[in-house]
Amino acid sequence: MKSWLAGLIALIVVTVREAQRQRLWALFLGGMATLVILAPSLKAVDQADRLKLAIVAQSGVAGFVVVLLAILLPAAALRRDLESRVGFMLFSKPLARSAYLIGRWSGVQFVLLIGALFLCLIGTATIAWQFGGIPSVRRVIAADRWEQVSAFGQDIPITEDRRRVTLNGLPGGGVRWYLSGLPASDREHEVLIKVRLRGYDIDDTVSDLEVQVSAAPDVASLRRSPQVLALDPASPYGHQRGGALVAKGRAVVRDREAGRTDLAADYVRLRLPLACVLDGSTVIQLNRLEPRAALVAERTGSCLVAVPGGSFFGNLSRGALVQLAGAGLLAAWALLLACVASLGVAFLGGLTLFIGGAALPAVREVLSYDDSSLAARRIMELMLTVFPDFDRFGAAPRLAAGQEVPWSAVGDAWLHALFYIILFLGVAWWSLRRKEL
Repeated sequence: MKSWLAGLIALIVVTVREAQRQRLWALFLGGMATLVILAPSLKAVDQADRLKLAIVAQSGVAGFVVVLLAILLPAAALRRDLESRVGFMLFSKPLARSAYLIGRWSGVQFVLLIGALFLCLIGTATIAWQFGGIPSVRRVIAADRWEQVSAFGQDIPITEDRRRVTLNGLPGGGVRWYLSGLPASDREHEVLIKVRLRGYDIDDTVSDLEVQVSAAPDVASLRRSPQVLALDPASPYGHQRGGALVAKGRAVVRDREAGRTDLAADYVRLRLPLACVLDGSTVIQLNRLEPRAALVAERTGSCLVAVPGGSFFGNLSRGALVQLAGAGLLAAWALLLACVASLGVAFLGGLTLFIGGAALPAVREVLSYDDSSLAARRIMELMLTVFPDFDRFGAAPRLAAGQEVPWSAVGDAWLHALFYIILFLGVAWWSLRRKEL
């Protein structure tokens, strides 16, 4: 065991030194230069969209460099060892083939980790330079349960399997959300509201509606003396209708579909006083004040409480760790292909796996339609089973929407990749054992 660990550590060190000598760090420098050069040319309608573009561009550049090196670096090192007969010397030490493969894989991951963190640092500095400050990141807390409230104040339970409710008819009806797990704080939290609006006439499009949002520590206090929440001055909408300010204690909600999740632009933002929170719990109620349209609210997406989600650089770094999970999977696949084929085949095979895994969301969308042939559906279902999903834990959409990238997302990404990593390295070890070295 001691010799196995010594061989593993030696291969990690050798892999890192080879990457330095081959000047692979130049790819990371090129990515950094690309971020700085692209920053002034990013154009969009407003500041929020420009920030989204900047974050997506940063993640795209980092992802491209990481994926390219994850495929090339381990495959090139293994083929070089085999073709130059270095393997005779390595495995006559003796060096366990498992230590060799895991050492190469770990060395590549270390190189990619250092490079990705540098890209995160440059990306954060570039965004701060471009926008005059570092954007805030929020962690959102959704409701544990909810219930409907009639226009006459009666509670209407909602079944657990129901995900949305429609408020129509007389004004005054509403929805009540119960939230818990709010962290202790010495300042107000943010309440985020997003709904859909439905006109009663197909030709009558209703784009906004007046509502009232109130809160209290518990439902008894909410019935007795609800506290109407005030709009945050920084809320992207909710203050005006037709250029005129709405009455105090009211807010104007707009029709926002489920796919719009930018915390800074797609939600009405209100202030949640500390008096409305007791032991980390609060009850929030939204009442529809106008009968001219129906209001559609969701259990988890229509009412959120936002709390600080940490530094932007910290979340960007956790996003890089999510990307590294996919890179580790690709590195193991590249080592497997390099054991049985040439460097060119390993490179093309790595790109094929990455492209196939990145296309899985489109495959799922195609499968949702019924106009595909049976053979095509079988092939697509096989793809969903075999290919790893590289976009399953995408951090870039979270950051672009101003949401936190939690450590749980990092853990889930690595757990998803771990099965493939063990499988690929296991087959590579078996293939390497069969070679006469």
